[in-house]
Amino acid sequence: MNYPVFDQIVDSLSDALITVDQHKKIVIWNKMAETMFGYDKAGIEDAGLEAIIPPAYRQRHREGYETFLNSMAARSSYVSETHEFEGLRKSGEIFPIELTHSLIKSDDGQFFITAIVRDIGLRKHYELMRERFERVTRHDLKNKLVIISLAAQRLARSQVQDQKSPAGQYTEIILGEAKGVLELLDSTKELMLLETGEYKRRDETIELAALLALKAEQIQPMAAARAVKVLFRDRKDGKIVIQADRSLLERAIENLVKNAVEAEEASNAVEMALGEDERGVPVLTIHNGGKPIPENIQGLLFSPYVTHGKKDGTGLGLYSTKLIVETIHGWRISFHSGSEGTTFTLTFGPVSDPA
Repeated sequence: MNYPVFDQIVDSLSDALITVDQHKKIVIWNKMAETMFGYDKAGIEDAGLEAIIPPAYRQRHREGYETFLNSMAARSSYVSETHEFEGLRKSGEIFPIELTHSLIKSDDGQFFITAIVRDIGLRKHYELMRERFERVTRHDLKNKLVIISLAAQRLARSQVQDQKSPAGQYTEIILGEAKGVLELLDSTKELMLLETGEYKRRDETIELAALLALKAEQIQPMAAARAVKVLFRDRKDGKIVIQADRSLLERAIENLVKNAVEAEEASNAVEMALGEDERGVPVLTIHNGGKPIPENIQGLLFSPYVTHGKKDGTGLGLYSTKLIVETIHGWRISFHSGSEGTTFTLTFGPVSDPA
């Protein structure tokens, strides 16, 4: 093949592209294949394709190739799923790869097999780092925090008679901070899964109005402690039924309503309203009449570790809510904040409107 533009396109790919013909002759060996495996095209032709396969896998590769050839007559084309394997560099280094292969057959019976290979060594390295970090944070560090928390509780009980003393105040600080860190650690793994989109949804049928009425009732005691009411209004006649991960949806709603309660002025009410937009898509609005969110953080409100007006806030509540709504369910969340308060809008439809 001698097509300069085609060669330039193939050599610009960030993955290795390897094509062989029916005689196992290497037709395409792009620049990334050279970089990844350490052979130029002439070098790999001399060494043979098995040079990039670790010895332990070569026999299995031969058998798989023969099986593939035997099924050739029944195929006009073929694209495999993506699988993880190991590759072998010229230097002797074995490294993890991701591979997809495909078949193209011409009218005269000739065929070409193409493999797209991706080096996933860096990804595997980060996955290992993440697993180690998770093990330390969720096990080793958590165990130590539990011990600190229990010790602080016992110390607090021994100082019941003098809670306002410096020692009593410091004990309360230790208890509060230990509790906060433990809660943060508990949410770490799930948050990482939400961020990467790896969280596996457990969908079930949910009647929205019933769920929202229940959440309003459950949050009411917390709101009453701040002299705030939580009102739910169903503005849509008839049942609205959706498919969603119930536990995640409940958490997202709780985050939004609790934030609204904490921002609301005493003796006022937070209003949850269920309706629909002009397309007939269900919409939930959550409104509080408190002070508006400062303009300088409105653009960052859904970013991690951004918080406003919450003494013990971690800045992860709205961040995880956006992940739950948009990344996991493919819905949409937005807000408007001004002199009349703040309204969050959760649209149970796609992030991008259909064309």
